[in-house]
Amino acid sequence: MFIETKRLIIRSLVPEDADSYIEMACDGSLQEIFGDCTDCREWMESWITESQALDRRDDPRGEYLAYAVTEKQSGAVLGSVGCSYYDDLDQIGITFFIDSACRGNGYASEAVSAYAGYLFAHYASNPCVSAHSGDTGRSVRQLIATVREGNTASWKTLEKAGFILTESRLYRDIHDETELPYRFYVLHSHGLDRVLSRWGLQDSSAEQIYDTAWQIGNSYVLKVYHDRGMLERNLKMLRLLYEQDIPVARIIPTHDNEQYVSCDDAYYFLSEKLPGSQITQIDGSMARSMGEIIARLHVAFRKCEPLEATWDNSLLDEMNGWVMESMEKSHWKYISKKEYLQTVSKLAAIYDLLPVQLIHRDIHFGNFLFADGAFSGYIDFDLSQRNIRVFDLCYFVLGLLSEEESFIITEETWFNILENVFDGYESIQKLTSAEKKAIPYVMECIELLFAAWFEDQNDECLAKNAVKICEFVMLHKDKIWKCLQLP
Repeated sequence: MFIETKRLIIRSLVPEDADSYIEMACDGSLQEIFGDCTDCREWMESWITESQALDRRDDPRGEYLAYAVTEKQSGAVLGSVGCSYYDDLDQIGITFFIDSACRGNGYASEAVSAYAGYLFAHYASNPCVSAHSGDTGRSVRQLIATVREGNTASWKTLEKAGFILTESRLYRDIHDETELPYRFYVLHSHGLDRVLSRWGLQDSSAEQIYDTAWQIGNSYVLKVYHDRGMLERNLKMLRLLYEQDIPVARIIPTHDNEQYVSCDDAYYFLSEKLPGSQITQIDGSMARSMGEIIARLHVAFRKCEPLEATWDNSLLDEMNGWVMESMEKSHWKYISKKEYLQTVSKLAAIYDLLPVQLIHRDIHFGNFLFADGAFSGYIDFDLSQRNIRVFDLCYFVLGLLSEEESFIITEETWFNILENVFDGYESIQKLTSAEKKAIPYVMECIELLFAAWFEDQNDECLAKNAVKICEFVMLHKDKIWKCLQLP
């Protein structure tokens, strides 16, 4: 066996290692693994011979596996790492030690992490793993560790290597005369298992439902972030909304009462799975309900401000910034520069009069759940930001015209839906005249924004569709204003 890390080589034992281990045994470094080592000169060579035989057998559910930890540059033996089978617990446990003269340099955690990764990968489908027990083909899914309560250095090494504390209790290990206080740790083979173990759900089914989310069993959803700031902002938002009786997922704390888990440079939180599913059709009544639902969320959002690290965004700034740059880069192939600047100038003329607040920013039926025809919850606040509030309303009704949506809506039906959505919204809170006046311009800019984004994604079909919707809005401004009952 051979593993190379940044500073170490972990390899199979050789007879020449005996002197190094005898020297380490004399200072007590091997006490917890071997017990009394006063006569180790008499048995060390035979132990290495036995270890080599077990290494060739290559079965972590055998008696034990032991390997030398050496310093890469000098080749000096620093210690050992491997595993041992706990008959009483029916588990494979990590074993390790580092020469007392070399401690405090992080060698132990580096060796433990490297060996654990090797073990999980090497025995993922090795048919020899448990052949002795008739359990051929069973992969190694977890490693345990038992450490005496007073051995602070060892259990800190384990925690640094990703092991999770599961319990502390009296236990009698193989070299103990009586039961002693021990800490029990576990490391799961799959990153998701390691994360879920913080909630005691490592044995639950995990079905990926989005790129960044998994359904855990039937009751929970696990979500991952790579931006800690965004995660913490969203968790605070969810808590504030939940406290207002807004139907959002309740956050489930870990067993040690943490709101989220950090693992492999990613951050995970668990929430209850809201009941319901997405609807597949919309009529006037549902459109009015959607307006009310969006309005209630906006009212609640105002109570969430000011949120720390909230993204202050501006549709107008985007139009004058990256969207225009994208259009220029594509040589204005979707819309002329003149038409573009005219559209943006109309929005700019009224933009400062538009109310700004925290908005969802991704309002579509995929982020609204319904159970038995009744609204049951809001999901996905990843894009939430401070922006003009009519953005959410415009975004929602425009989405019903997009080729990405499965709704089959005629032109006349869409105007009816538009009218009902805004009527429903205004039954909760009124829009200003400036907002109503700006709505066609906001719609046009949203579609041009999408055209630029799809162009950057090399999706010409959807970019053209966005421009087509923009042109539809340009053609029907008066009818849109009529639906909004603009005086």
